[in-house]
Amino acid sequence: MKKAIVLLVLAGLLTSTSGLFSQNLMDNAEYRKGLEYQSLAKRSFDAGEYDKSMEYSALAQKHFQDAREYAEKMRQRYTAYNLKVRATDRLKYADYINAERHYPLEYTGAKGAFQAAESAFTGEDYMVSIEGYRQTLDLLKDIKPITPIPAEELARADTLRDLIARYNLSSARPTEYQRANTAYNSGKALVDVDNARARQLLTEANNNYQIVVDSGINRLAAERRAAMEAARRKADGVNAMNLAPEAYADGQRTQNSAEMMLRSRSYDDAWTTSGEAIAAYENSYQLAMARSGPTLPEFYTVRLIPERRDCFWRIAEYEFVYNDPWKWKLLYEENKHLLQEPDNPHLIQPGMRFRIPSLPGEKRSGDWQPAR
Repeated sequence: MKKAIVLLVLAGLLTSTSGLFSQNLMDNAEYRKGLEYQSLAKRSFDAGEYDKSMEYSALAQKHFQDAREYAEKMRQRYTAYNLKVRATDRLKYADYINAERHYPLEYTGAKGAFQAAESAFTGEDYMVSIEGYRQTLDLLKDIKPITPIPAEELARADTLRDLIARYNLSSARPTEYQRANTAYNSGKALVDVDNARARQLLTEANNNYQIVVDSGINRLAAERRAAMEAARRKADGVNAMNLAPEAYADGQRTQNSAEMMLRSRSYDDAWTTSGEAIAAYENSYQLAMARSGPTLPEFYTVRLIPERRDCFWRIAEYEFVYNDPWKWKLLYEENKHLLQEPDNPHLIQPGMRFRIPSLPGEKRSGDWQPAR
């Protein structure tokens, strides 16, 4: 009877993961924990330990539920953030056409809704912020210039120009940048003189400014993504996920936020947040290093030992190195450039100073000193 009950629980557990969200599951710590307990539940069941299997199944279900809640929160955040960007742009447009004077009720209501949405977003109440941003957009959806000036094109041009100046992007595509400046200056001079021609020129300017921005930002974004991944790999190298889980999870969360901001073209926020992600991974690395145990030597100098001559195999066997002679190739690959014959690992000489590569979770520093 107990076996049948556990079978039903396990079946429910297996199906409970099928509806999990479409984000990268392995970035979700709760999901990974759920998989661990799910595996333990299956093993316990196979071993006939049904009480343990029930216990592990319950823990797995809890972590899968927490994973769903986290994924839903991230989905809400993504929706809220995209609405935030749109609402911010719409308010800028409203300011350009002087909506505060021409549409006082709509403008005042939109500003109030936007401020409430901003507060909710900061407090991570994303559903409330979504409502506020949508209300902002709804209140401003029908506003238009009282005089038909190309306010939206002008606002976009100023935003792109500011972005190019702030991140020094003009050299990414100099020809397009020069064309854009020429069209921008000509179009701006024609505002309220020939608005149709002004709009045409400003649109041309924006197209060229966008080419400059895309080219320059894509390069900078690739460098930033690489820096975040390098910081993450560094933390992974010392097992920070387990040794400093809170700091490591903070790095994952801010990295995901930075990526979302890059995709949304919110570059100022993306640069700030990506810097926070790199700092969080570095913090997790430092914490993991502090918690990972004693510091081992980073360098070993080959000794003259007639009765048992040093070689990569024997050096790797030393307890303070790897305590495992089969890891001799790690030493060889790291130090073969020091050998007179780099392709001959057997030819090493007393006095050579070899660097000992760290294994995951190891701390190494300084030279090994023999006991006196």
